[in-house]
Amino acid sequence: MHSKILTLLVCLLTCASAFCQSNDYASLARNGIKALEQDSLSRAEALFLQAIDQKPTDTASATLYQYIGQIRVRQRRYDEAMMAFKYGLQITPASEELLMDKASLNIQTGNDDLAMNDLNDILTLNPNHAEALFFRAYLYASQRLNAKARSDYERLVTLQPQNRQARLGLAILCDNDKRPQEAMEHIDILLRYWPNDAAVYAIRGGMYQKRRQYEQALSDMNHAIELDPKNPDFFISRALLYKDFRKTSLATADFRKAIELGASAEECASMMLEADDNAKNK
Repeated sequence: MHSKILTLLVCLLTCASAFCQSNDYASLARNGIKALEQDSLSRAEALFLQAIDQKPTDTASATLYQYIGQIRVRQRRYDEAMMAFKYGLQITPASEELLMDKASLNIQTGNDDLAMNDLNDILTLNPNHAEALFFRAYLYASQRLNAKARSDYERLVTLQPQNRQARLGLAILCDNDKRPQEAMEHIDILLRYWPNDAAVYAIRGGMYQKRRQYEQALSDMNHAIELDPKNPDFFISRALLYKDFRKTSLATADFRKAIELGASAEECASMMLEADDNAKNK
């Protein structure tokens, strides 16, 4: 009888232990998320790691590894962040979210070839993954693989006609690819969706400037500054335009304004000298 009671007690304690462990895992994960929401990054990471120790191969632990990786990215602990993403992918190799975080970190750290592998993996799993399409197009464009970049951008704007970044990328790609009419068509679409987008006017102004359509360029750059008067980049763009038609005093005033708004004085001085050299060679 005593033996049966002892056996029953051991079973009950084992069950209770398993129940507590399960509760501990959920509690640790939940408290980690709360800490993350409160920006207590180190505490959140510690809680997530404690939870993972209890269930190292659980599918939910892959998500915790993803949170840990994101924390480490924010803390610029890039190698450790990459390890966290890889650990998560060992549990759930087909996680689009983890692959996307890994790809983004590879882009951020200059590992474009590794990022391309990640993006290809995502798009094999999901050919319509918008973020992966955008970043792969961006990488293709940076490698001057314009046909491949165009294909991804066009697929993306077909899926999401109001995707601003994709439209901008496609417009700039068309302009660089000497397809000015298509570039302007995409700019026109952007301005229909976002008529007060200062950046779009500045980009179109730059396109007009390349074609030496200076009046249209100045009109667009003026409008960009009216819409966003605290953006130093717009004053730099207009300064370079003024340099193109030799309005030196206006260019200098815009460079000074850009510096007031936070632009690097050294970079502005370098751009002024480069613009002067270009003007001499025209």
